Amino acid sequence: MVISIVTALAWAIIALVVHESAHVLAANYLGGKVEKVVIFPLGLRARFRGLEKLAAWERYVIYGAGSIANVIIAAWTFTVSRLSYFGIPWLEELAFFNLMLCIFNLLPVLPLDGGRIIHQFLSNRFGMLRANRFMIKFGLCFSYIVIALGFLQVILYSYNITLLCAGLYIKQQNREMKSRLHLEFFPFLEAKKAPARGRLMPRRRVQISYDTTIKAALARLTMDHFTDFANEKESRLLTEATLLEYVFAYGMHGTVGEAFYGDCWRMP
Repeated sequence: MVISIVTALAWAIIALVVHESAHVLAANYLGGKVEKVVIFPLGLRARFRGLEKLAAWERYVIYGAGSIANVIIAAWTFTVSRLSYFGIPWLEELAFFNLMLCIFNLLPVLPLDGGRIIHQFLSNRFGMLRANRFMIKFGLCFSYIVIALGFLQVILYSYNITLLCAGLYIKQQNREMKSRLHLEFFPFLEAKKAPARGRLMPRRRVQISYDTTIKAALARLTMDHFTDFANEKESRLLTEATLLEYVFAYGMHGTVGEAFYGDCWRMP
């Protein structure tokens, strides 16, 4: 029993090291900075900075690199075991742990890789602040479901607490990420002034009215587009840059009409 637990722990550690190493290598290659690798009760987690300067596809690669590495290791070890005459059980166990780690990390909740990928997709479709709010609410609801399943697992499967620990971890991380996501919003806005490697972000136009609040307008800004706000009644545009100049100078109070009626609305 003790030997099997130690063996399982060893395979889990190997899978985690492979996973985080792939994230680190991808980030270093594409131009992101690895801040540090954190050890916590459920494993390892790399923290990055400078991702706001990368293109969308580069961030997708970094977020998905760990799971891709786990799938490759799982496929390779399982194939080698099956091609051998007698089979190699420990290779199949290693394949299992890599596959399970890949599946867990692709769950669509923060701070897991799947959650990061979904968060970026939603941010570019509906706006960063709106995506932040949705992901935190969804993550908390998801954590309660996993915790409930964890209690059921404890009862049915000899006091196995893996699901319970995972649910508590997701719940705690989502509470912490509420402020962290809000702070990530500003580096992405700053990076738009000088897009990485000279690439120009595509422009995205959304309809806006005079009585739209500044806060609601700000919530429409995305990671990888410049946003133009089109007035419903006139052929004039409010650009993202002008909106941000106002917000940084006066805050998020009032409506678009109150703040930009007059010279701040410019002809396209």
